[in-house]
Amino acid sequence: MVAQPEQIDVVVRIHAVDRMAELNRCVFSLVSQTYRPLRIIVVTQRFSAEALAATKAALSPLLTGEEGVALDIINWAEAEPADARSVLLNLGVQNAQGRYLAYLDYDDALYPDAYELLIGKLRETGAAIAFASVRIMRLHVHGHFFYTAERLASFKGNTLIDLFRSNFCPIHSYVIDRSQVAPEALTFNANLLMEEDYDVLLRICARYPSDFSLIGTDVGDYYYKTDGSNTVPTDGVLSPQSVERFKGVRTTIEHRKRVTMVSDAVLKLLGLPPSIRLMSVRDVVDRYS
Repeated sequence: MVAQPEQIDVVVRIHAVDRMAELNRCVFSLVSQTYRPLRIIVVTQRFSAEALAATKAALSPLLTGEEGVALDIINWAEAEPADARSVLLNLGVQNAQGRYLAYLDYDDALYPDAYELLIGKLRETGAAIAFASVRIMRLHVHGHFFYTAERLASFKGNTLIDLFRSNFCPIHSYVIDRSQVAPEALTFNANLLMEEDYDVLLRICARYPSDFSLIGTDVGDYYYKTDGSNTVPTDGVLSPQSVERFKGVRTTIEHRKRVTMVSDAVLKLLGLPPSIRLMSVRDVVDRYS
């Protein structure tokens, strides 16, 4: 397939075939997007031939009669790493073809105007990445049936400095203009199993102009599920193993902040003069603090 110049590629990762109902909802929200052309790249983790066939059979009907929407399913078949969540994202990015790039995990969803709004903002401002907000919803899971009725407190943050302090932008709350971003900036750290998207955001937003003017405009839902299947426990209770894992992730992210330099273009965006010495993300955060 030859990509059209203004196409958006959306990388959807999924690790378990028994989550097909959620994947179906996720892909339905993408097919419902008003923006075209759109290509959905579903990246699976070690699915068998039978599971891949079942995935295609479940998703293909959603595209019936839809113009300007394509679907590709790519499988990561290697035995390592055991948890390939970051590898799946890299595999999806490597197969991206269009100008715009976005991500959506299998268990979340977007509203129909999400990409129309975000790509419109990229075109309007010339930014390399544009952010909006997503609602945090409690999702009640009962086997393959689920419903949501409760909105939870939103992630706190509004600006680039807020993002430099801590991540308040879920992976499906932004769109990237690949024509402005070097490929290496889009590569996920395969050793990070949490905050892998934040690590990439720090590199992109330190180097290229970003736009946060749609923060406050909801473009989708981020689900806290009652079956405990979120990466981060939604009841606030962490096992000793999780505590240790979080410590390691925090150390890695802090290292990223200290070694990632902020470009003059981004310093200007923040209202800071070009620095005589290089300023890291940590330097900028400390300056604002």
